[in-house]
Amino acid sequence: MNRRQSEGVSLSGLEYLASEEIDRLAKFTSTDEGVTRLPFTKENRLALEYLAKRLSEVGKRVYVDRMGNILTSSGRESQRDDKVVFCSHYDSVPNGGKYDGTAGVVFGILLLTLLGKAEAERIELCAFNCEESSLFGRASLGSAFFLKGEEALGDYETLIGERVSLTELMEKADFQRFSQVGKPFVEEGTRFIEIHVDQSKELSKKALDFAFVEKIAGQRRLSFTFKGETNHSSLMNLSARRDSLLASTSAILKASELSKLMSSEEVVGTVTRLVNTPNVMNMIPGETETTVDIRGFSVRSLEEFKGSLTDYCRAVSEGAAIEFSSSEFSTMDPATMDSSYLKYLQNSLTVKGLSSTRMNSIAWHDIAEVSKYFPSSLILLPNPTGVSHSPREAMDLTSFSKLLNAMLEIFGGSHASN
Repeated sequence: MNRRQSEGVSLSGLEYLASEEIDRLAKFTSTDEGVTRLPFTKENRLALEYLAKRLSEVGKRVYVDRMGNILTSSGRESQRDDKVVFCSHYDSVPNGGKYDGTAGVVFGILLLTLLGKAEAERIELCAFNCEESSLFGRASLGSAFFLKGEEALGDYETLIGERVSLTELMEKADFQRFSQVGKPFVEEGTRFIEIHVDQSKELSKKALDFAFVEKIAGQRRLSFTFKGETNHSSLMNLSARRDSLLASTSAILKASELSKLMSSEEVVGTVTRLVNTPNVMNMIPGETETTVDIRGFSVRSLEEFKGSLTDYCRAVSEGAAIEFSSSEFSTMDPATMDSSYLKYLQNSLTVKGLSSTRMNSIAWHDIAEVSKYFPSSLILLPNPTGVSHSPREAMDLTSFSKLLNAMLEIFGGSHASN
């Protein structure tokens, strides 16, 4: 669609275009329920190929790295010093929603589609892979690879299915073969903007069009191992039992208790994964591993929660003659978005009649990793169900279209008729 064709597209027309594009990407899934597009799978590769083809159709060439991250290029980088990169991710959790990450990628595609050729040279799209933690237990591996290089990552093993290393998966996928250009140089000061669906119901309840995020919560990812002794489940002498699973419940219960006690400090912790051995009907468990995901907006509260939980689990284990060990396998501090540009954008969009608020995001996003190197902004769109990482996830397409229309005006392209 060229500039002349895009002029006067109605808001309902933009909604249709967005819905159609999102549904196309949702077809790249390994499950019937929700979207399952884990990194390095067939579905993930097909989505990458589709995106490369789609971006070529709108006049961009693509760079693809070993992780499957995609960055567009107009071939005229040296002639522009006002580049803006829209970004999000295209991988998913198992049985996730079709808007998480994808909405931001589609936003960039439609922006490039509807802008005139000259204006589109100012805009690039970066579609990250491996943002979700499902496969390796660590978030934003793709954006970290893109920004810092392979040396920034460990050779992690998968947590789902057969255990395979990240290096093996990258070598087998050979994603860089889809690259049409060398890695474009991103000038210092280039602005990144991520559009993402809200992962709560807050915006929808307030009937607002979108929210500007001021701060993104940091993370502490912990691994606890409880080692007891495997025995027959008929053991009547309870004092002789060394049940690792029973001891591990201390982490589950204490994480919930601390989340309530420290709610005023905006920190929350969840036991998200449990591996029980031998996990057999008539045997007392001898070893149990749990992972804990702690989120919070201050380093102090994250560290306090981590310390309190670890100390408690150690004390409970000692009292039950259980060997306890812990490790922290992922550490991410809270990220702050660019306040000056946030103010500019909010004022610009308010003038255009869009309603908004400012809020913090307890969910992690790739833009948090990007913000370490480039001025960054995160805009959230309403989620009517308030559910995320689920087939029930939803997004307000009207708000999406109103924001797209406003961005088309801001960046000098065509815009919808109201």
